[in-house]
Amino acid sequence: METGRYWVIMRSGRKFLVEEWGSNYVQWGDIDPATKKLNKVKVKDVEVINEENTMIRKENGFKNICFLLPGTSPMGYLDLIDSSGLERIENELVVYDNSNP
Repeated sequence: METGRYWVIMRSGRKFLVEEWGSNYVQWGDIDPATKKLNKVKVKDVEVINEENTMIRKENGFKNICFLLPGTSPMGYLDLIDSSGLERIENELVVYDNSNP
């Protein structure tokens, strides 16, 4: 099972760690060929990422830690950050962790 944690290395060479927080259940389904209905199945992941086990912490050397609102593409945001050359871009879809500066 996947954890939802992965490294992204941009064309510029910048590296980002992405962690997908949320439920430890992944919902997926298949179509029953006889009834043509969608059967939904829930599978439990091995690990759920949350505040307690996140690797993205200031004490681990990360800076400009942010949370994207649900439905916001992490790759789209990283492309925007990388192409702009900025350290952070603030808008209504992003919440930055400003604790423990």
